[in-house]
Amino acid sequence: MVLAEVITLIMPTLPGEVPPKLFPILGAGRIVIGAGLVFAPDGLARGLGIDSSAAQQSRWLSRLTGAREIAIGVGAIRAWRRNEDPSGWILAQAISDGTDVVAFVVAAASGKVSYRRGIGMALFAASGAVSEALTFIALEKKRNQRNPAWRDS
Repeated sequence: MVLAEVITLIMPTLPGEVPPKLFPILGAGRIVIGAGLVFAPDGLARGLGIDSSAAQQSRWLSRLTGAREIAIGVGAIRAWRRNEDPSGWILAQAISDGTDVVAFVVAAASGKVSYRRGIGMALFAASGAVSEALTFIALEKKRNQRNPAWRDS
């Protein structure tokens, strides 16, 4: 219920239309990023300035993150293709990027990764989290306009 109340407060100031072609683009982007992390797990570590030994040890985490990205991307595309409500997948993308922001900031602040690169990646992830959260809110606004009673159930 809290989410519905927050959305109701925010919605009047946000647009209600989200281009349907956005969903497969978001999903495809997730799949490409995920595949890169699965098949080239050292790339992100090197990009963050992590030494090769630590990069080797963190390959499993890169692959796990890649699998998460692929799953969210496939889910978003599947919902779009079936003409289903993709808002849950968009929210998953926002949450995923939000957790990445925290992880990158903590890693940069603790010196585990290059400070500049870690903060840069955190800002990149934050831009995704914000845009996906706004997309989710716009979708909820549209759903609320179609069915105002959804909050009462």
